[in-house]
Amino acid sequence: MKTLTPIGVVLGLLILTGALATPIVPWVARSSGSEEANASSVTPSVEEHADPSGVTTSLDPGTDEPEPLPDDVVSLPEDILWETNYDDPPIGSSDAVRGGTFNYSIGQYPMTFRLMGPNSNDAFAGWNRAFTMSFGLVSRHPVTDNYIPRVATHWSVQEDQRTIYFQIDPDAEWSDGNPITASDFVFTWRMMRSEHIVDPFYNNYAEQFYESVDRIDDHTLRIVGTRPSWRPLSDYGGLWPTPEHATELDENWVSRTNNQHQIAVGPYVVSSVSRGESVTLERLDEWWGDGNHYFQGMYNFDRIHLRVVPIERNLDYLRRGELDLVVENNARAWNEDYIFPAVQNGWIRRARVFVDTPSGVYGLHMNLEAPIFQNRDFRRAMHHLFNFDRLNRNLMFDEYFRQVSFFEGTEYANPEIQPREFNPARAKEYLERAGYRRPEHIRGRNVAQNVGNALRGLLFTRSDTDDVLVNERGEKASFTVIYGSPGLTRHLTVMQQEYRRAGVDMRLRLLEPGTAFERGLERKYEMTVTGRTAGFYPSPRQYLHTDFKEAVNNNNIWGFGTSEVDELIEVYEENLDFDARLRAMHRIDEIVHEEAFYIPFWRAPFIWLAHWDYLRFPDFYLPRRTQQVTDYMVYWIDPERREALTEAMRTGEAFPVEEDLDVDYYGIREVVDQEPGVGP
Repeated sequence: MKTLTPIGVVLGLLILTGALATPIVPWVARSSGSEEANASSVTPSVEEHADPSGVTTSLDPGTDEPEPLPDDVVSLPEDILWETNYDDPPIGSSDAVRGGTFNYSIGQYPMTFRLMGPNSNDAFAGWNRAFTMSFGLVSRHPVTDNYIPRVATHWSVQEDQRTIYFQIDPDAEWSDGNPITASDFVFTWRMMRSEHIVDPFYNNYAEQFYESVDRIDDHTLRIVGTRPSWRPLSDYGGLWPTPEHATELDENWVSRTNNQHQIAVGPYVVSSVSRGESVTLERLDEWWGDGNHYFQGMYNFDRIHLRVVPIERNLDYLRRGELDLVVENNARAWNEDYIFPAVQNGWIRRARVFVDTPSGVYGLHMNLEAPIFQNRDFRRAMHHLFNFDRLNRNLMFDEYFRQVSFFEGTEYANPEIQPREFNPARAKEYLERAGYRRPEHIRGRNVAQNVGNALRGLLFTRSDTDDVLVNERGEKASFTVIYGSPGLTRHLTVMQQEYRRAGVDMRLRLLEPGTAFERGLERKYEMTVTGRTAGFYPSPRQYLHTDFKEAVNNNNIWGFGTSEVDELIEVYEENLDFDARLRAMHRIDEIVHEEAFYIPFWRAPFIWLAHWDYLRFPDFYLPRRTQQVTDYMVYWIDPERREALTEAMRTGEAFPVEEDLDVDYYGIREVVDQEPGVGP
């Protein structure tokens, strides 16, 4: 499995690099699913820094580029032992065929092509990072969970659990042909600290995690973390390179690079765009990673064409042959809409692929800066008006499981937490505690008057009736939910009805996805629907720490933060005792539940796929740790099957159709927990 070798043996070896995976650096979470999005951050940090070596570097506008650190500032320990792992299986399939154009959709044209700074976490962000940021020093194998090489071939974690040395693959090249060197990783660290990127998340991240990043020579790097870590490779080994030779960092960097395509580490670069309509990526003719062990069977397409398609129109584009693959996110559509001839004839294949990943944060979110949600009793009442069973039964074909924990799907989820039951009577108690009651002038109405008024509310909106609950200041129990997915309208309408019956006026406002997402980041909302995916380890700091409470445009979309949670986050991040970390995370989970600013929705341990027959997958379909179908590009276009499909469609010949759509290669379905009970 893993080997330790002296430095003299490994120098010059061409060791295989790692595969595209969820980045180890726990940066802002990526989008997943039709309602989920991600976030960036926008406030400055410090500009000038004293390097731990004693060399002062400056990124101040008007100064020259920072001078590289002398090679003799740091050196390798004499007795260093190097570790690597190229014994795990390749991530892709040996059956894969190279070639063709893969047609896929994105919900929105890129707001920027930058990797950091304002608007850098939009619908295109996952693709933009896939061949840049995702190529860090090491990664985790998406099936075995072992660490594997990526841009570094070897690593050596020192006894202090915060100093790591890396050997960079001497074959690694930028897409422009320049070599990737240790200086490019040092430059990323300096860039993250600069105020010119206008990104407080990375400013904060660099400060919190990295004491120094030092070049030893072109292919040897030292990283010193700020503290001993129980997961040093995860905390410090995900650093990615930035092409220092092609990056000018000054006060105009954000505006100048907004539409500048990235020089890539991975096999694809943006080759052309049609503004507002599409982005095309081309595969490099001679990519440095071709033939490497963990890249076998991956990155098989010559070209990736990303077309801007509204989520609700994906199936239409698939039927017309303008998309090769869609990921379905709607249970009704999955169960009712795939009955057209191309599916019945087996020309379009379907699969429900079971995967094993953290669920992330997905549901209704309340802005703690909005006056109506500053009362915790009112927030708890909103929980008791959420009727998950009705939604799942009537709208989602009982396909889903209720989400409970803030850390759902990880070992850190608190097993004692139960979702609050749907209970209008309990909700009424909380509403009364929050000071909301029926208006005085209608308390004496008779039954007929009340029934008529209720019917009017159901036909129009509760705010058109006169029995919306009010507090002593005459303020109505009324708020607006903004959301960006039309597919959620049916679900939210059912919820709206439950809230109306309780005298709460929930108004629905559908916005363009990017606009809804941006409103959430800026906290310009009362209640919103959004989601965040999660990494292998939870990263509560970016969501719940007070560092992000005062600023906007970050993943703390609620404006939450307390000193207790800050201290618990510190325990989780720094304590080497697993039991202490577990207790801290369970308490954080408990606090989120108690504060009730987040109503978790539902989760699914699977991905619904629909694709044309010529798009082929391995037997396992997707690696076990896949969160998004684009995480690991292990599929390919088979030209022979494409030709056969064309002929079958011409003659009307049907292909065999699989009756069982489930692909459960890893036995995940057997261990999925049953739906949890309910709590107070």
